[in-house]
Amino acid sequence: MTKDELNGILKEDGMYLSPVGNGTFNDFFYVLNESCAVVEFNGVDFIFSRDDGQGYGKKIVAALIEYANTPIEERKPKPQLYNIIIAKDIQHGSPYLTAWRKVNKLGQYFVTDATEQHDLLHDNDFKFTVEEIEDLKSKVSEKQKQIIDIGVEKVEDTMSAKIDTKVVPF
Repeated sequence: MTKDELNGILKEDGMYLSPVGNGTFNDFFYVLNESCAVVEFNGVDFIFSRDDGQGYGKKIVAALIEYANTPIEERKPKPQLYNIIIAKDIQHGSPYLTAWRKVNKLGQYFVTDATEQHDLLHDNDFKFTVEEIEDLKSKVSEKQKQIIDIGVEKVEDTMSAKIDTKVVPF
């Protein structure tokens, strides 16, 4: 479980992970509410100190246990990934898209017109971080930068979008 996932669960109950002792650098973490620390995990034991008399729901306790059992590296937030789609053939129903692709080892980028939806979701060469998008934009013309800005889609949104109106049809 990542830090962000745990914070999403804690937020429902008015709590959040401490920005400093959040378990992403050490074993220990603290859970806070608006006034104080309400849970401390010292790497071995949980210390619960809730003064409002409500106690903790099963969902909160289960999330805390899962987070404590998650390796530290896996707790860190994962970067948002994006696809850069240039065009979709919406008129003929072709399964192919035109999209940017990267060659990680070489730091190079190129456009491919034989991309399928499956590639966008499962091939890491089609997934870009914000930093990679900025690097790509630093290597292209002004017009291409504008096209890139229009074609950027979050990876998790790609599957649900049947037809994206931002993308230029061909």
